[in-house]
Amino acid sequence: MKYLSYSLIFIGLLIGQISLLSFFPGNSRPDILLLGIIVLGMREGGVPAMITACLVGFVKDAFTTSYIGASMLGLVVAAFMAGNYRHIQLKLGTQSKLILFALIIIVYDFIYYTLFQIKAELHIFDLLINSVLPAAFYTLLFAGIAHFLIPHGLLGTKK
Repeated sequence: MKYLSYSLIFIGLLIGQISLLSFFPGNSRPDILLLGIIVLGMREGGVPAMITACLVGFVKDAFTTSYIGASMLGLVVAAFMAGNYRHIQLKLGTQSKLILFALIIIVYDFIYYTLFQIKAELHIFDLLINSVLPAAFYTLLFAGIAHFLIPHGLLGTKK
């Protein structure tokens, strides 16, 4: 039952990512699939999250204009980082979780936009300022909104 609910959630996130967020203005778009992968990795561990990230990333790349494997690679790395959070066994405060979310999002966006704009031959500073940081900010903003709209928080720890 748990896998069916995760499958339905990721199908909804995939449809939302491909259709609704494609109308977002600008080059940098928030990635709600990334939020789903991070939450799955932090709740269930790295292996289920990496398998899901591989499948969802391939489907996302197939239905968008990005290179095949660009978001798949970034999502698998993000799932690995989020899966390691589950094994830390330390009580992290809200600030630590926010920093961890931001770090995972920035790493994903850096990998994705580096592979996506590899032929543009941008300098790393231009890539960070024009693509990575705005996309990371928008994705983190969506994470904050989702955290306050979901009754138990994004990770199920809000009381």
